[in-house]
Amino acid sequence: MSFSPLHRKLKAVTQESSLRAAQTYLTDHFGDSSIMVYEAGGGSDSYLPLDRLQVTNVLVVDIDFGQLKRNEYSKWKVKGDVQSCAFKEGSFDLIVCYNVIEHLDAPDAAIRLFYEALAPGGLLFIGAPNPSSLTGLITKYTPHLLHVAYYKYLRGWEDAGKPGFAPFPTVYSPIVKPERLKKFCVELGFHIEYFCEYRSSHYASIEESNPLLGRLLIGLTGVLNAMTFGTRDLTNGDYHLIARKSGSTLSRRARV
Repeated sequence: MSFSPLHRKLKAVTQESSLRAAQTYLTDHFGDSSIMVYEAGGGSDSYLPLDRLQVTNVLVVDIDFGQLKRNEYSKWKVKGDVQSCAFKEGSFDLIVCYNVIEHLDAPDAAIRLFYEALAPGGLLFIGAPNPSSLTGLITKYTPHLLHVAYYKYLRGWEDAGKPGFAPFPTVYSPIVKPERLKKFCVELGFHIEYFCEYRSSHYASIEESNPLLGRLLIGLTGVLNAMTFGTRDLTNGDYHLIARKSGSTLSRRARV
């Protein structure tokens, strides 16, 4: 699959298709080069194509000990706050921050630290929900207890809300909005290499567990989309962004 710089548009955009395209970009960018990876917030799942990247090691930083304990793909684990955890300049080739920035009080502080920690030409890969989507607005303006109930009773997550288990409280700092995030990254010195909004997985999950509620939600979204006169698709509840730090790719790094 070919890529244009800046804003990539995909047909029938789903999380799977966008993630697959983002992962392909990562593997094409790094090729056979050995890379150091920093995962800012890391539980039991990784969204990286670890089987296709020549990863020297993965450092995971998470504020929750339970999340670190369940992580099985990293040898280096640090209990800390990504908003204040600083590393030497050029320590990493790739930093991943997936489903994290929406929970931070100061995601801009975290992204500044990510920029400093990246080697020139290194990549920052962010996955996040869009607070301007319908599901984002519902999440933002409803209590956390309702989020726990949704995951526990509609999604069937028995451990939902327990210590160390999602869902975690959502802050939605203004910078999480895609346009603000892209602008902030460019101001720091990043180049936006890939950006794609895709349909929230909540629609399929709700429709599967409660077809009537699912149809009502899709119908409501259709009405709201019409009210935007086609300028927004409010089903696009999440997005992927890859930003490249200025400079030559894979220059010599100062180790952590």
